[in-house]
Amino acid sequence: MAQDSPLWSCPRCGAPARPGQRFCPHCGLSAEEAFSYQIAQPSQSRPGQQTPATPAVAARPLARRLPRQRWLLPVLLALVVLVVLGYVAAGLAGVSVPGFRSQAQGPVTTLQLDTTVTYASARIIIQRVQQAQTFADDPHATEDGMVRVFLHEENPTASPIVYNLYQSAHLLVPGKGEQAPLLVTANGSLAPQASRNNLLDFAAPQNIPLSKLMLRLGTDKEAQMDIPLTRKPDLSRYAPRSVKLHTQLQYFGLNWTVTGAALTWSTEGQQAPQGKVFLTLTLTVENTLAQTAIPGSPYDYLRLQTANGDRIAPSYSTLPVAFSQGANNQGGTVTFTVPQKDQQFTLIMGQSSSGMQSTSATIRLLS
Repeated sequence: MAQDSPLWSCPRCGAPARPGQRFCPHCGLSAEEAFSYQIAQPSQSRPGQQTPATPAVAARPLARRLPRQRWLLPVLLALVVLVVLGYVAAGLAGVSVPGFRSQAQGPVTTLQLDTTVTYASARIIIQRVQQAQTFADDPHATEDGMVRVFLHEENPTASPIVYNLYQSAHLLVPGKGEQAPLLVTANGSLAPQASRNNLLDFAAPQNIPLSKLMLRLGTDKEAQMDIPLTRKPDLSRYAPRSVKLHTQLQYFGLNWTVTGAALTWSTEGQQAPQGKVFLTLTLTVENTLAQTAIPGSPYDYLRLQTANGDRIAPSYSTLPVAFSQGANNQGGTVTFTVPQKDQQFTLIMGQSSSGMQSTSATIRLLS
């Protein structure tokens, strides 16, 4: 290089140079280049002072910065949780928010009815009906319109009455047909001589007036009764109807008299089958024989013939199987299941196995 002093150092990298070297042993700078380098970058040291070596510093990678947005994620999550908790709390507190049923009851329209009808031998009083957009105390209620029917049920018989109002009670809604109840507060067996209060909730659009709705009692296999939800509806069709008779027959040596007939939609805790009603005949017997007469079971020797020629066996009977000597006005009832529209029947007494000649009489129900 241009200097022979061992104290000379490379002006570019600061490495010491040996005498006679033309190139820097560390960075390879030539003597000519060193001279030019010194001219371009003159030393800041005083004359005669050795320029301190400047060690080469390797380029260090910049430290990776943490993004400033990193703290935003937990903050956003916390905000979302707070919003969700506030939404749920508002819904539970009764504030009207989507997805939550308000605990505050809206306006309710009430109509007092006190309509009485007999279903499956139970006396059912439709006390009143209510209409609202929803019922806050019914967890099954919709928010598109609801109707609530208040019932009082009584069992006047000596036997339990069993029916399922989820199956046997429906609301007839124009344009929507039969609607099964969403809620029944009392269901199942009704004990003899017992009574209970009940309520039934149905879905029905609120814009349909109560006067257009009907309560239907009876399953699809039973004789159904449609009851308008209006004051003093005409329910004469479903009311029991009695007819006084004085129809006489002679059978098994006994004098028989049919004293009356009754048409009912239910008996013995049962609703009549679809399209049918129960016809109950009351009979008295006089035994003028010198001995006890035993005609046997009325289920064997009694038949009722309909207008189309069908012969119907009794469904229920309280007639005794025997009549003692001198019996007078002894008797009972016999019940048949007959078509609703028939008004005339033929009562037939006799069975081939008894050897007794059969007899018959016409039963007319038109009064």
